Amino acid sequence: MDGSKVREKIQMERRKEVRLEHIAEEVGVSIVTVSNALNGRKGVSEELRGRIRDTAAAMGYQMPKSEQKKRPGMHRIGVVVAERYVRQFPSFYMDIYMKVAQELNRKGGVSILEVVDESKERMLHGFTGFLDDEIDGIILIGEMDREYIQTIRKEYQVPIVCIDYYDVLPDMDYIVCDSFGGMEQLTDLLLDAGCRRLVFVGNPWATGSIMDRYMGYCKALEKRGMEVNREDLILDRFSDGYDYKLRVELPDTLPDGFVCNCDKTANILIGELLQQGIRIPQEVSVVGFDYYYSGVQEGLELTTYEYDQKAIAQISTGTILKRIAGAAKASGIRFVEGRVILGNTVRQR
Repeated sequence: MDGSKVREKIQMERRKEVRLEHIAEEVGVSIVTVSNALNGRKGVSEELRGRIRDTAAAMGYQMPKSEQKKRPGMHRIGVVVAERYVRQFPSFYMDIYMKVAQELNRKGGVSILEVVDESKERMLHGFTGFLDDEIDGIILIGEMDREYIQTIRKEYQVPIVCIDYYDVLPDMDYIVCDSFGGMEQLTDLLLDAGCRRLVFVGNPWATGSIMDRYMGYCKALEKRGMEVNREDLILDRFSDGYDYKLRVELPDTLPDGFVCNCDKTANILIGELLQQGIRIPQEVSVVGFDYYYSGVQEGLELTTYEYDQKAIAQISTGTILKRIAGAAKASGIRFVEGRVILGNTVRQR
């Protein structure tokens, strides 16, 4: 190999080694500021943008091929999922992501997945998601740290849509399952079936969606003049720092029915009941929520409420693309109804 080719190869290798953090260190700004400058986003002065671009060129930084070949009219959407949700409920949350990705593809967009771990979500190492990708909007799946969401809003200044989470932060859209209404319907179903004492299984303070489900349960009881007792609440998840563990302990006195905040908790509960020789639904009824884990044990099919992932994916992708096009402003919270799925875990009169 001649000298010129050797020099060219060395230069190419050096270019590959140049990363955003190297440029940020050289200029004396944050990594996100470098990303915003190179991708033409708002929030960076023209003087600083020029300095960053000049530094990047001098260091031999090359934009990723995905940047260079972006097709006109094609929107890149960053999709963020918290690692703890993927770990605890892999099929549920990845199914939501897959439906979102399919909808974006069908509508001429493309999704870029970012699974954020504890250090990123808690801002222990700073925000570094999507730094090498020019994104036009962001979809957040699941409840996340509020400071983390505010940092994303500030740094990227693109439309944001949240799935399975809502807040009062302005200029954002929230697409969520009607957890309140769905759990009210399930509780009504148990009461109509003759259940007199019910126990809610779940931690209402763990997430907003579980709190909504607990309040829907309470509403159904209150409509019939029944008291909501603290002893009729069994916690199912216990904090392990950033993460949590699912565990269900049976009460000393068996109720007529268990109202579980999700199908996975219902499955754990049913396992405990069957181990104690308790027959379902002959001795106790059980309902879940989400309709993603309905085939439980001993030939039982869980009565539950469908979390309509397809509808939520359609609405969230449609919303983000309209926001990007400037055809719509953020409209706040939109609740998406599901439907009761009748299994054989509720005793009929």
